[in-house]
Amino acid sequence: MAQSLSATTGSEIEHVTRLCQRLEFFVDQPPIQVRALSHGASNQSYYVKTAQSEYVLRCYPAESTVCRQQELRCQHAAAAMGLAATPLCLNNHYQVMLSEYIRGAEPFDYARHGATALLSVLAQFHQLQVQTATLDYVAYLPQLLAALPAGSRADKTLLAEVQQAAQQLSSLQPDLVLCHLDLHQGNLLWAADRLWLLDFEYSQQADSSLDLAAISLHFNLDKTAEAQMLAGYARLRQRNELDALSTKKLPAEKLLAEKLPAAKLLYSGFCWLWYLALPDCQTQANYWQQQVQALAASPLQTT
Repeated sequence: MAQSLSATTGSEIEHVTRLCQRLEFFVDQPPIQVRALSHGASNQSYYVKTAQSEYVLRCYPAESTVCRQQELRCQHAAAAMGLAATPLCLNNHYQVMLSEYIRGAEPFDYARHGATALLSVLAQFHQLQVQTATLDYVAYLPQLLAALPAGSRADKTLLAEVQQAAQQLSSLQPDLVLCHLDLHQGNLLWAADRLWLLDFEYSQQADSSLDLAAISLHFNLDKTAEAQMLAGYARLRQRNELDALSTKKLPAEKLLAEKLPAAKLLYSGFCWLWYLALPDCQTQANYWQQQVQALAASPLQTT
């Protein structure tokens, strides 16, 4: 489902192979090949081949506080709509999830594969009905700060800007949907002329503008491309859903544009604090801190 790592150690593969052998799922089809797929910042994924089929095994850190049952529900719902690989097994004891493997996949390219493909999948995902928690933007920031290691400090001035963005987004008319909340290239695959979503670890109810902000930020969209993204998304979502939200009788894309600056600043702040809490992720933390600085220098409301 992602590109293989060349520097994976033999002991790591042996460990994962033994782990697979302990899973009931593989009793009747023992693994004949295990290799690493691209490692995320907090999770590792492995390709597992048996005589019957091919799978992806995701391994979670033991200290993770993410609700894996919620993640599983989101992936099941997405898979039922053809938006994701089907999850097959969740084992909380061993901290692993097994899913189908998507053959012939490559990372999604916004320019080459087209914005419409991504926006169409996103609009469908946003309309899924899944029971999840609702993200409280203001309350989430102290949680991220509490996760920072001893001696690590977040710039107070920038943190105040992120807190202001959280309050502003909370004050605007919400468009609560099932958000993915981690829409970077590593979680988007292109295979068989269609787009597939990966990694529903952070998926929950939140404002649709946060996923749109993620697309703009991760794919470095300029103002023209941003406007096209919002218009395309509004066309693909059920118009009456969006139009009914506006207390100012604004068109759907105008309503989305009104929230996007605060959503971009807030999403950047989430990424900044999240990477700041992880070991060996200072480069990523610095990148998102610079994003926060640049966005904070611009007014939060659009013209």
